[in-house]
Amino acid sequence: MSGDRELCETLQHFLAVAPYINQFTTEDIGITLCDTEITLWDVSPKTFKWVKESYVGEKVGEDWLIYEAMQKGQRMVAEMGKEVAGAPYVAIAVPIFEGNKVVGGIAIQQSVEKKQMLLEIANSLEVSVNVVDNTVQQIASEAEELSAIAQELSSISQKTTFQVGETDNIIQVIQKISDQTNLIGLNAAIEAARVGEQGRGFTVVANEVRKLAQTTSNSTNTIKLTIERIKEAIEQINQSIQEVAKVSNHQAEVLTEINTAINSFTKLVNNIVSMAEDLSTDIYSQYK
Repeated sequence: MSGDRELCETLQHFLAVAPYINQFTTEDIGITLCDTEITLWDVSPKTFKWVKESYVGEKVGEDWLIYEAMQKGQRMVAEMGKEVAGAPYVAIAVPIFEGNKVVGGIAIQQSVEKKQMLLEIANSLEVSVNVVDNTVQQIASEAEELSAIAQELSSISQKTTFQVGETDNIIQVIQKISDQTNLIGLNAAIEAARVGEQGRGFTVVANEVRKLAQTTSNSTNTIKLTIERIKEAIEQINQSIQEVAKVSNHQAEVLTEINTAINSFTKLVNNIVSMAEDLSTDIYSQYK
C-alpha cells in the first residue's frame, strides 16, 4: 500500500475506491494508482502479466503512460504492442488533481486480444472472399465466352440448315433430270425396237442412257439419305446449343446472386474490422 507516506485527501479517496474499480466491468483490467513519485496501489490483469507481480512502492517510470499524463496534466490513451507485456493492450492514464495541482495519477490497462482475434478473423474472411470473388469473376468470364460461342454456333447452324435446304432443291432438279433421262432411254428403246435390225446400235445407246438414269436415281437417293442424317445431326447440334445457352443464362443468374452475397459478405467483414477497431477507440475523446 502507501506505507508511511502522507497522502493528500484526494489520493486517500482514490486509494479507498481503487480496489472496487475492476468490479464494475466484465473485462479483465489492470489498475495502477500512484502519487507523483511512487506507485501506491496496483492490481495486475489476468489475461496478460507485467514483468513484476506488483510495482507498489516503486518509483514511477518515466516511460510509463501515467507519468506522461501527470507531466502533461491531461488524459492519455495509448495502445501497446505485445512486446511490453506479452499481449497487446490499451492503456488509459488520467492525472489526479487536488485544486489546480497534480497530486498523482491512475491508469487502467485492458487487453485488446479480442480486437486482434477479430482482425485476424476479418483478414482471413477477406482473403476467402477475394478468392471466391476472383473465382466467380473467372467463371463469369468463361460463361460470357461460352455464351458467345453458343451464339456463333447457333448462327452457323442456321446457315447450315439453310444450305441443306438449298441442297434439297438441287436433289429435286437432279431427280427430274434422272426421270427425264430414263424417259428418253425408254423412248429410244421403243424407237429401236420399231426400226428392227437397223436400230440395234440405237438400242445399246438407249440401254446405257437408262442405266445412267438409274445410277443417277440411286445416287440421288443415297444423297437424300445422307442429307437427312445431316439434318438430324444439325437438329441435335441445335438442341445442344440451346442447352448450352440455358446453362450459360442460368450461370449468369447464379453469378449475379453470388456477387450480391459477396458484396454483403464484404460489408460484414468491414463491419467486423470496424467493431474490432472500436474495441480500442477512445470514445471519450470524441465527445470532449
